[in-house]
Amino acid sequence: MSLKQSYFRYSISFAKIGAARFIGHLDLQSLFQKAIKRAKLPIAYSEGFNPHQLLSFAAPLPLGMAGHMEILEVFLTQEVSREKIITSLQEQLPEGIKIVGLMEVPSIGKSAAAIIRKATYSIVFSEELNLEEIIQAVLNSKSIEVEKKSKKGISKADIRPDIHDIKVDSAHGIQAILACGSERNLKPDVLARHILCIAGIVPENCDITYERLTMGQEVPSL
Repeated sequence: MSLKQSYFRYSISFAKIGAARFIGHLDLQSLFQKAIKRAKLPIAYSEGFNPHQLLSFAAPLPLGMAGHMEILEVFLTQEVSREKIITSLQEQLPEGIKIVGLMEVPSIGKSAAAIIRKATYSIVFSEELNLEEIIQAVLNSKSIEVEKKSKKGISKADIRPDIHDIKVDSAHGIQAILACGSERNLKPDVLARHILCIAGIVPENCDITYERLTMGQEVPSL
């Protein structure tokens, strides 16, 4: 995508909680496109026969996962104050989606999606586990081979390099910092299944919340 130097690029962080977590990625994209249009923000459009708004999401979440800091990048044709973007856009968003941060970034350069390195997740299990012992075993492991699903099918992979840190929150929950981005990526449900297997429990659904991203430049909160 070729971008003009005159565009103004903004990185917006937002929370998606409650019933809004069941909005799929394509619907979320359409929702923001309509909200931007109704807010009358001077959004930039691509060139060609089928022009579309210049916006992108850094790390789309799977359906059903709540998020406290997703990242949306937009390109505007005019400079707009931080307060006006936040206020006008928030008025057009449904309950469960709230803007929590915004910053202007250089119009030319790598996208947020390209510079993401880590993501922090909160994982809560349905029953009490001996998490202190299990997490210590995970962190002390030199390698952790698991089955991962991809477009090519099921394959085995070592996920230990993708686990940056894990901290126990309670007998039911942990916070995990995992690799996230185009270079390396570990889905939190893969780690959750491994923990349950260590505990001798048949993998089950658990409550996973995406807390924040770590990248080259953080988006300041409101």
